Order: sequence, then structure tokens, then C-alpha cells
Amino acid sequence: MMNSAPILRLPPEILDAILSLIEAHVDLLSFALAGRACASFAVPRHTQYRILRIRHSRPELWEHLAHRADLSNFILHVHISDKNTQLQPDRIPHTLVKPLTTQERSYDLETIRIENICRTIRHMRSLRTFVWEFHMRPPYKPTICVQHEDSILQALSQNSHLESFALIGPFGYHAPSYRSDPESQKYPLWHFRNMRSLNLSSDAWVNPAISPHVHRLLSNNPELEHLQIPLEFPDLKNLSFPCLKHLKLLLLTGASAAASERADERCLRFIASHTSIEKLFWFPVGGLNMSPNALPNLKGLITSTHVVKCLASVGEPPSTPTTSLSFATFQRQLLPSIPEDPTEVLEGSSVVPSSSGSLQRPIEDLYINHVDARSLVDIHRRFMDSTSLRRLKLDRFSHLDDLCRVGDVFSRIIWLSLPGRPSSYDSEPVKLDDLYRMLSHFPSLEVLRGPIVWEAVNQDNDKMHFAIMRLAQILPYLRELDHSTFDKRRKAVNRIVLQWEFITQRVPKQPVKPEIGRVAQAQASVNDPEQDTSAEKDEQPVKFPFDGNQKNEANTTSSLESTSPRSGVAAAAAGNDAGRHSDDYVEVKIPQLTYIIARPRPRDAWDIFEGEFD
Repeated sequence: MMNSAPILRLPPEILDAILSLIEAHVDLLSFALAGRACASFAVPRHTQYRILRIRHSRPELWEHLAHRADLSNFILHVHISDKNTQLQPDRIPHTLVKPLTTQERSYDLETIRIENICRTIRHMRSLRTFVWEFHMRPPYKPTICVQHEDSILQALSQNSHLESFALIGPFGYHAPSYRSDPESQKYPLWHFRNMRSLNLSSDAWVNPAISPHVHRLLSNNPELEHLQIPLEFPDLKNLSFPCLKHLKLLLLTGASAAASERADERCLRFIASHTSIEKLFWFPVGGLNMSPNALPNLKGLITSTHVVKCLASVGEPPSTPTTSLSFATFQRQLLPSIPEDPTEVLEGSSVVPSSSGSLQRPIEDLYINHVDARSLVDIHRRFMDSTSLRRLKLDRFSHLDDLCRVGDVFSRIIWLSLPGRPSSYDSEPVKLDDLYRMLSHFPSLEVLRGPIVWEAVNQDNDKMHFAIMRLAQILPYLRELDHSTFDKRRKAVNRIVLQWEFITQRVPKQPVKPEIGRVAQAQASVNDPEQDTSAEKDEQPVKFPFDGNQKNEANTTSSLESTSPRSGVAAAAAGNDAGRHSDDYVEVKIPQLTYIIARPRPRDAWDIFEGEFD
């Protein structure tokens, strides 16, 4: 019996401690499904008390957590946001939470709520991540008074287990200046220690009166591996983080030309001194002069052509921003075509390829703003290893042949985002047959983003259905496409998720000659969705509209057995073999494709690429 299992004979507090080490929700459910005794330990004590995501005040929840220290202790991650931020779904415990009574609501509920939040934080001895973001504009504020903000930050600063902290929005404006608080004691944020990840996305931190405090805060966390901070932060160049892997520098306030040049110089010095950086999000405001040997361990990059031009050492960097950030522009102006032999000196060119410009970085995720496909192929060998690239976003392409070259050069791409049509002013959408030919150059593709398929079918739902069927045959690993509708709450395009299943079908052991006409007609229905096949409607796949008004998780099923030559043969043979004995048949598994329309994935505050490669 399950009750006699040794683990269930442990004292409840020991079993609680063991289960608290299990973080994944699916693993907790697996334990709970092992038996009723297991379920009584895991549900809801552990299944509902790991992650807390809240968009509303919910005073009853904080009241519950403040009085249940045993349950608060199991919470690992907390994410508090304003009610209009719906990038992630709410996730709160509900089974044991009781509603507040009318008498309880008669008191100063907000003050009590803040006190309960602080008490709960002090109970969270396992807390590792805390995200507090607020994106609503004035007159709305994160708290009704600054003392409430300070109280929450003070409780967090005393939590010795906290490793990752994000403060996103209008926080810290009331913090005393460095002149009035030279010891950085009057604002609780300055007391944070031993952080692994910090996200400080607020323009308050670039205020010259506040920035010395921020510098002290960062200096007190030398083991940082993840940092998001405004690129205008004035003291960035004087900081050092030996373990830094992820860096996001985002322009928040805007700047004059002179200030922009100084900001770029500070960022450049900081980046050059941190060779451990693996992921970088940075759009410099102006021109820059970066060493081609910088960022040797880079694995993910979202940036402008100025940065890549320096890393590739393709010529003298511009001193001011150009009118176009296209690689094609400066390639026409400054560069001849790059030879196959990187050691060859180009005749009539001032650019001499050298080993300093040929550092092969293991870049896996890449987006270069406004670069076109041809220029990327031409320049890639000077700054990256083509075999490492897995995810690529392109803004522009002039011809489908350029995309074919991208697929041939970066043969291991599994994620690709493309614009809807070529970049020329009067371009037409690509034709479906040409699109199929181009995508066949990406045999490992799993995710295709962008409107290119919808443009090719002219936003026609029926044609899109057949296009999905055809793409599933060309790309055997394909699992996601972009839908045509936009989710306003999560601020992203909905997804079409493909799932392969296998159905069992009985077919004769001795194959019988099929009806060729039916097979050919079934195959033609895939290649030409406009062909009239009304004579064999029972062989047609069911077509489902891509109506934006339908439920997001509506299940849309289509079987390739009715459109593939192999299954057509099986169906025809089965139809002509009526009367066979059951021993004359064998069971075979036939692939079936199912696709659903799903919402965008939730955004992660620690993803410096903001879901760009989801």
C-alpha cells in the first residue's frame, strides 16, 4: 500500500521540508497523483504556494499569508504589477483563502494590507525572486504614500535569501539626494546585498543627485550575473562585475547629442571590460569605436548595425548616426563584396580583413536592427560562428534567394522571424510555391514568426489551412506559427501551435491496388487548395476558420491522413477489401496533425530580450 511507503512515515514537518525542495509544478502534481496520502500532503500546501503573481490589491490574500507563516515559507517567486499589466496571468492560492468580513473592511484597509505584505515577506524564508512593476501613468502611483513603498523595500532588504530583484516603474523619486544622505541610509533600496540579478528600469536612477546611491548599491552586489539599467546611468564605467552574463542597457530619458556621446562612451568602456557577457541588449545613441575583439563569449545579441560593424571590423565607424541603419547602405558606400578567402586583400578597397576582425563568437540568438538578409550573409563570417546560430530575426530582405542563402549558411536555425514581404517600396507578397521553396532551406525550423505566410495567402483562412498542412510536410519539426490576430492584453501576436499525434488504423496485410484517381485527387488538394474536389468530399480535410472572435484555445484539428498519398492508398485499399477476414488486417499508426490557436507566452521580467525569441 502507498501509505506504507517509507517517505509517508516521516514526520509531517520533514515531509514538508522535502516537498519544499520541489519547485516545478508538474513534479508536485506527479507526487500528488501517486496516491491520496501524497495528495493530502501536496495539495494545496505546495501546489498553490510556489509562485505568486498579483495584479490587484487582494487584501484577503495578504491577510491569509500574513497569518500562515508555514505556507508563506514555501513561496519562491513573487511578481506584483498594476492591474493593466497583463503580460502574465495571475497565479494565487485560493483553496484556503477566506474573504474579508464587512467589519474588517471598515478599517484603514490599505495600511493594513501593506503591513500584511511586509509581514508575509518576512515569513518567506525561501524567497528567491521578487518583481515589482508599475506601468500606469500619473496620477496613478505604485502606493498611496511613499512610506508604504519604503516599508516593502525595507522588508525585502532584510530577506537574506533573495537573489533576484526587479523594480520597474516610477519608484525612488522621493529618495534623498546624496548630499543630504551621504551614507545612503534613508532609502531601503540602498541596503540590498548579495543579489545575483537586478533590474532597475526607472529614470529616477539617472538623476545626478541619486546616481551615487545607485553606484553604492551596485558596488555592494559584486556577484551580479544579470543587470538591466538605463544606459544614461552616469557611473556605469566605474563598476565591475566579474560574473556578469546578461546585460540590458535601455534608453529611458532621451539625451542631447553631447550627452549621447558621453553615454555611449561610458557603456562602451563598461562592455569592453566585461568579457564574460553572454547576452547583450544595447542600441547606442550615436556612433562608437568598439574593439573587434570585444565580447568574445557572446551568445545572444540585440543591437544596431553600429555595434556589429565594429565587431566585424568592416571599416571606420561613423562618428554620427547615419540616416539609415541598413547594412546594405554602408556596404554600398564603403565596402566591396567580401571575398571567400578572408586573408585576401581587396583590390581598390581601404578595408583589409585581418584576424582581429574574425573573432568567431558563438552567437545563438541574433537581431540586428534594420539589417537585410544579404548583408548578414556577407558579413557574418567576420564576427560570429554560423554553426552556432539558432534564433534569428530579420527586418528586411530584398529577394527570397537571399533568405535561401541564410538557410544554407545558418543551417541549424530553429527559430526564424521574417517580415511580410520584400523590403522594396512596391513589393508584392511572396507566392506560396516560392515560400515553400525558401523554407525548405531551413530543415530544422521549429518556430516561424512574422506575417509572411499570411501575406502569401492574402489573409485567406481556407488557404492558410492548406498552407499549414503543406508546411508541416516540408518542415518536419515545425511546431509554431504566428496567427493573424493580436492579443492586446499581452501585447503580442497569437500563436498557431502544431501538435503531431498518431492514430491506429487497420489495413490489409496484402496491399490491393488503390484507386489512383482518388489518391491523385487527394494529393492535388494539398498542392492546389482552389482545385474542385467536391466529388470526394469525404476525403477532404476539415477546414476551420481563423476567426479572431473564436476562443483562443479553440482546438482546430486536421488529419494529414486524408491528404497524404500514403494514407490515401490505405483508405482506398480498405474501401476495396470489404469481406476480408480479420486475420488479413494489421494495425498501423498514421500521423495526424492537430493545431490550436493559443495566446502569446507570458513575458518574463528577467528576459533581457523581452520575449523577442519566444
